Amino acid sequence: MNKDNFFLGVIAGLVVPILGILMLYVFKYIPQNVSLDDFIYLVKTNKSNIPKVISLGLIACIPLIAYYNNRKRYSTLKGIFLSIMIYALLAVAYKFHIF
Repeated sequence: MNKDNFFLGVIAGLVVPILGILMLYVFKYIPQNVSLDDFIYLVKTNKSNIPKVISLGLIACIPLIAYYNNRKRYSTLKGIFLSIMIYALLAVAYKFHIF
């Protein structure tokens, strides 16, 4: 994790929100006995949930940003920021029914 690499930031920025979405599933839906298949079905069928789920997944990037910012790894931060912008544009596109 000592590398300052743009592509490392892009990969980390794409993977961490997915882990954040899985954490949302674990903390909110597993106590309600909802299976992962049902969770995916709920998100896919109700298009208004997609921007909410993406936004909550992006919250998981905050520790990642803080880690690389404190270590002055700015190329990696640029990659993370690019990935966050891609997710944010997807959320906005679903919010305004472009997809």
